[in-house]
Amino acid sequence: MNFCIVEVNQIISLLPNKLLSELAADINVNKYAKKLQAELMFKLLLHSILSYKENSLRTMASAYESTGFALLNAGKKSDHIDYSSISERLSTMNPLYFERLYQKCLQTYKSYLPDKTDSLIRFDSTIVALSGKLLKVGYHLQAGDAAHLRQLKFTIGLSNLPIAVHFFNDQTHNSENVALKEAILALEPGNTEKIRVFDRGITARKTYDEFIEKNIPFVSRINIKSKRQTVSDNQVLHPIDTDTLSIYSDSWVYLFSERARARYPLRCIESTRKETNEHLVFITNIKNLPAQDITLLYKRRWDIEVFFKFLKQELNFAHLINRSENGIKIMLYCTLIASILLLVYKEMNHLKGYKIMKQRFVDNLEKCLLKDFVQMCGGDPDLVEINLKSPPS
Repeated sequence: MNFCIVEVNQIISLLPNKLLSELAADINVNKYAKKLQAELMFKLLLHSILSYKENSLRTMASAYESTGFALLNAGKKSDHIDYSSISERLSTMNPLYFERLYQKCLQTYKSYLPDKTDSLIRFDSTIVALSGKLLKVGYHLQAGDAAHLRQLKFTIGLSNLPIAVHFFNDQTHNSENVALKEAILALEPGNTEKIRVFDRGITARKTYDEFIEKNIPFVSRINIKSKRQTVSDNQVLHPIDTDTLSIYSDSWVYLFSERARARYPLRCIESTRKETNEHLVFITNIKNLPAQDITLLYKRRWDIEVFFKFLKQELNFAHLINRSENGIKIMLYCTLIASILLLVYKEMNHLKGYKIMKQRFVDNLEKCLLKDFVQMCGGDPDLVEINLKSPPS
């Protein structure tokens, strides 16, 4: 079976130079830049994120001089750039350029995907921590062994693509009651079709009430000891079995905080995990789905955990190559753009997993660049494919 149905260059071509230049002019991001203009920086960052598992400023400086980057950048580059110049440009460049580019990528590539809708948006946060001596932005924990660290929080909403991203570096967003709530409410106000799925980070009963008032469908979990008052019982006469759970209760309840009862009731589904006999309690405001379907929706929340692992392990997201707020934001948006390209490539070529998919993407990109090089030299690029499959003796 030929896995390479859609080649990398077809996907990257949806981000033409004209778009990059028009966006740079609109934001005036190149006002004081002579060599490292925004369009070139974007291509260099994208090339390095995709090509090097352990990317760094020195790696980027070396990549700038490579033949592969010269081909990606249509040969328009100087012979040398110092890694400190890249760092300075990351620190001073307006990250709005990359944020707008990320939004443009979402708009473009969502329509490029096959007609396949994902009814869920999985929300979660990940934290990157570094010594306060090195990182000047971010918030400190109040106490404990990690009190000397500064922390940054990245909250993402994942559908078939990472469709929402938030960067938090202030103390108030240390709580998921603040960060997750803000991310969920900020996503397309009025869009009530997709179900928001999130973990137990949100505990505030007022937040659940606000979601109900705004007609935001959601699925989450609560602590089994959470105080609740039953309103009505959906009467699970016999346990409902899924592959992993035994569901024994499905009722509508009022949740309580320390001071007051929630304004609106929630559906509460209680179960035990078959393997460990652990009790799990799911909550939702969705009425018309069977209890077992609600638990399966929550199970799919794990997709975003896998996505964060992919960002950190394969796209080097946990490593801050620039520690300024500007540089961190730029790397965030560039990393997500790289992930969008990879996810589209994965979907359109019917690939499974992340690690092998990324390797095939990089191999395919190198092959496409090799074809361009052969054509520039007056050769037949079609012979590249033939010789790769059957090398001449």
